[in-house]
Amino acid sequence: MSNSIVNFVAKPSFFGKKVLIGDTSRANIRGGVQAMKYPVMTEKVAMLDLYVANPRKAQEAKIMDVISTGRITVIPRIEEIRENGRVSNTFTALTFLADSVSNGGELNMDKFQKADDQLPKLNTSNGDVTELMDFEATFGDLVLLNVTTDYFRDPLTNQATSDVTGYVVTARSEKTNEVYSIEVLNVNSEVSTLAPFTKLKFKAPTARLFRDSSQSENVRVSVSLSAEDMEKVIVAAKPQETVPKPQHQDSNKQKSNNENK
Repeated sequence: MSNSIVNFVAKPSFFGKKVLIGDTSRANIRGGVQAMKYPVMTEKVAMLDLYVANPRKAQEAKIMDVISTGRITVIPRIEEIRENGRVSNTFTALTFLADSVSNGGELNMDKFQKADDQLPKLNTSNGDVTELMDFEATFGDLVLLNVTTDYFRDPLTNQATSDVTGYVVTARSEKTNEVYSIEVLNVNSEVSTLAPFTKLKFKAPTARLFRDSSQSENVRVSVSLSAEDMEKVIVAAKPQETVPKPQHQDSNKQKSNNENK
């Protein structure tokens, strides 16, 4: 279990309105795949490159046209900073791949509401993607596998006490089929009382990307997950099908009497 993550889904509401601010062009993305590149400004991010791999879903647009997108999948990767031929640092970079882009026509300036906290660009130097990630679309339901309890340790003796400080949940994502370790902060959480294979969902989650160098020959991007709590998924009961009532014998008897008259 490494909490590795290949991609995740962006919240549909995160970017707001998107406007083309540069010429479109073809570019290579992950795995050498060619895609159409759209340099855009969004209400939330001042400069962002969006890519569409399917040419049939990449409509043409002119600078200052509003564009609409389908689902945006975010692909993280590790970038290296080199000095004098040696790696001095690394950081997590993101590629934004849209299912589709459609042209919404020329921008009406009155309808572009720049966010007060608009970002110059998406900076992932600390790896925090909590605001960007759509947790439900990325992970779906999480199947509980195991829960361990964290206890407070006396700082003087380093001995564990009986005071619970949180829980660590091990669960499998039904979307990614990966197994994740999730820190639960609520000391009164009921998650430790739930049976294995119970389906869970996040309550107030956070996510932070980091470089996983546990295998030196295969550097991966992993995600550190925590949540205020994990809640049981309540499955709605299916409505019972109504069985048509058989005709009463009295009506058949009446029909027969009428025919004999």
